Amino acid sequence: MDLNRVFSIGLLSTLLASVSLPAAARPHVASGDLLLETNLQGCLSRAEIFIEGLGVESDQGEIDRTGYFEDGTFRILCYGTGAESVAVVFAAHTESLEVASRFVEMALKTLAQSPTALPSRTQNSTQY
Repeated sequence: MDLNRVFSIGLLSTLLASVSLPAAARPHVASGDLLLETNLQGCLSRAEIFIEGLGVESDQGEIDRTGYFEDGTFRILCYGTGAESVAVVFAAHTESLEVASRFVEMALKTLAQSPTALPSRTQNSTQY
């Protein structure tokens, strides 16, 4: 699957989600992507460890992991490219694009780390 198609699918997903919400309640959405030096399962595993470290409610799909905060949500999509994978992170916040953007940056930085370097829930006490 080429990267243009991956990004098109992600953008379409975001647009569909934002259209279905009432105009007054539209969240601020940020996104970013990163090539990871791990396969699809490794990307999903890193996403699960990341979400576990946040201690938030979550859902799992075949190629995505979604987390829920009181004031926003985020989704991590993983696409395999052979021995590597692409992680695409979308974050929505009810009031602030800056909060959503900082969360995306933090998530991508964390996903880039090897699983042994990822923080556990007890080590990650900072709220974003």
